[in-house]
Amino acid sequence: MPALRKPHRIAFLAPDVSVEGIDAAYEAEVALLLWVACIEVCQRHPGLAVYDAESTPLFPQDAHFVPQHAVLGATPTDAFFATTRRDELLWLELALPKGNAVRLHAIKRDGSRESFDALGRNVGEQIQQVLGAWLTARGLTALPRRFDHVSADEILAAVRVFAPLLVEQARLWTAPSGVLPSSSIDAGDDDDDGSEPGDGDGDAGDDAAVDDTAGDVDDGPTHEQPVVRAPRTKLARPVANRLLPALRVPALRVLELALHEELGDLILALDADHPQALFARYLATEGQGKDFALLRRVIAAAPCWARPLGELVVDEDDDEETPLAPTDLETVAAAAIAALCRPAHLDVIESIGEHLREDGRADEAIRLMERAMRLHHHESRAHISLLHLHRATDRVGAWLAQAHRSGRVHGCPMDPFRPWYPDQIQIDLLVADALMNCGRLDEAIALRGNRLEGREGTWPRHTRILASWRKDVRFVAWCYAREGYFRGDPARAVEGFGRIEPDDSLDLAIFLDSLVAMGREAEVPLAWAQFGLGRGFDGPVARLAAARCLMAAGSAPGGDPAHWRRGLEELWRVELTEPGRDEHVAIARCGLLLSCMPIEIAETALAERVANGAHALARRMARAVADFVPAAAKSSIVQRALGKVTVVELDPTSLASFPIEPASRRSIDALFGDARLDDATAGDAKSGEGDALARADRLVNRWLDVVFAIATEEDPAALANAAAYTAAQAIGRYLAATTAPPSPLAGGLRT
Repeated sequence: MPALRKPHRIAFLAPDVSVEGIDAAYEAEVALLLWVACIEVCQRHPGLAVYDAESTPLFPQDAHFVPQHAVLGATPTDAFFATTRRDELLWLELALPKGNAVRLHAIKRDGSRESFDALGRNVGEQIQQVLGAWLTARGLTALPRRFDHVSADEILAAVRVFAPLLVEQARLWTAPSGVLPSSSIDAGDDDDDGSEPGDGDGDAGDDAAVDDTAGDVDDGPTHEQPVVRAPRTKLARPVANRLLPALRVPALRVLELALHEELGDLILALDADHPQALFARYLATEGQGKDFALLRRVIAAAPCWARPLGELVVDEDDDEETPLAPTDLETVAAAAIAALCRPAHLDVIESIGEHLREDGRADEAIRLMERAMRLHHHESRAHISLLHLHRATDRVGAWLAQAHRSGRVHGCPMDPFRPWYPDQIQIDLLVADALMNCGRLDEAIALRGNRLEGREGTWPRHTRILASWRKDVRFVAWCYAREGYFRGDPARAVEGFGRIEPDDSLDLAIFLDSLVAMGREAEVPLAWAQFGLGRGFDGPVARLAAARCLMAAGSAPGGDPAHWRRGLEELWRVELTEPGRDEHVAIARCGLLLSCMPIEIAETALAERVANGAHALARRMARAVADFVPAAAKSSIVQRALGKVTVVELDPTSLASFPIEPASRRSIDALFGDARLDDATAGDAKSGEGDALARADRLVNRWLDVVFAIATEEDPAALANAAAYTAAQAIGRYLAATTAPPSPLAGGLRT
């Protein structure tokens, strides 16, 4: 199946309209009507992600409403549209009422410009023609709904109805009434409590010191701000009832956008599938439960509109079966499309990041949020979202490093004369959470206590968390174990978890690694059976630790060979079930332990799967065995599980387009030239199986030195090019090696 085409991201600017005669005073209103009409007709296209009109609100300028930022002179790389990542900006040029041609201008991100002209019987037909010509030039299908065939006189007659009201309101304009910004920060989930030990199923969790109830979330002050609402006279509806048939729906939308009055019922009476009106109805009834049937109608009408796609998610507190509720796959897919259509919209990025995290793909969520941080690094909300995502990765070192970076930028200032704002306090509380998860209890308590001093009444949940940190002795043992492990003292980790049981997958991984470091490999199978398989602490970080520790138990003097098999099974399970986690290097490191495994154990596991007809599963396991176990080349069972393949050689010209210096290219080519598979096979025949393992180790150990020898940190572009070329060489050669006879050099290439 071919890959789906990325939505073409565009934005319309206000048209360049010239009007002659008595209607010349309403040129801005004519431009506004045509601007909305173009957005309306193109938003329904399944391949266009059109920047919606609400994102460039109308503001008065010279006694006329104009769309903010979407005016002539804007470019895709200016201060506003650069953050929206539009592929193209479009605008119309026409003259009314006697103009005989319509021109569509387009400007791309690289600055190139293009125009499309059309001659037709009326203005509506000409606009349809120029839009069709532009779509054809971009390789896109025709518009699903044609532009209204309206004449110049009909457009001017329609504008005369509402233009006087808009001009009058633009002169009297004040900011629309609403709710004052609140200082409260909703910056976390209900369970953002700093990683309490003992809240699992064991004895330590029966007396949890902190009671986190579902409705008690106070990530910011609890006081509420007053709501200020200014009474407004409804002006749009009387005018709306007098609108002419020509472009009536776009005219209603103009009134909605300019006067901030709801006219959805009138719009739906004319167009039952209007996406904005349907979405407004969905939002109005959302408090009574999500109407997914209505939401799906909105998405069907505007497939690349980001806002409704981001709403396609089931509420966690909704226990009842909801008709047409989306599956987890639909939720993640819809959020991904929304992020693709609005890649710089922080709300959309936060939504997809949360969906990916809930789907167990926290690493992908972090990569997405880190890219968004380049645009939104000045917003504390982006840092808060990123820190919440780091919590789900089980990599507390990276979490703490990011927390310190965020704290330096958005934390509370140390100047006693400067105020502390709620978002700054929230950032520092998240730093305290990261410190606690690293085992640095004293620092975490000191930081949290300092930020909450005098604010206990407005931050009650965090105050209770602080009290539990200070009083609950289980935190002392838990932090003693974690801090000892991260400081390279496995004895402290074993002693600490002897006083408080491991409470999650990361605790268990620390405990298993510490047992091996203390030379107590024989206790690993029991610990994994009790806490991993028995208590359910079998997350990917725990399974990966179990794989390497069980292999270490099998390789120990007097070790049970069955531990090899269990370690292989756990490694294979992580590879199969967690492809989205960034554990590829850790899996390859486990492969080095796998190279010591007797081939008979792997053959038994493969033979069972082949006999059961699970050929695809056997092939995946055989690939791991073939990449690291030297004896796999002589095993007929491994060869059978891998299946018959045609040997493919890497074409050197396929990497010729990389922008890298010739000297750097030669050095990297020489590095991989020393690790050719045919030379490795010959070396194995002459000097034994260990030669391929040694050459694979040299390849892994040398590539970093080669890259830094030809590029330095002072030249990040050259360093990035050298690293990318090295990675491309390794990936290409590894994929070619999978078609050749098994060799440990393939494992070196994938490491």
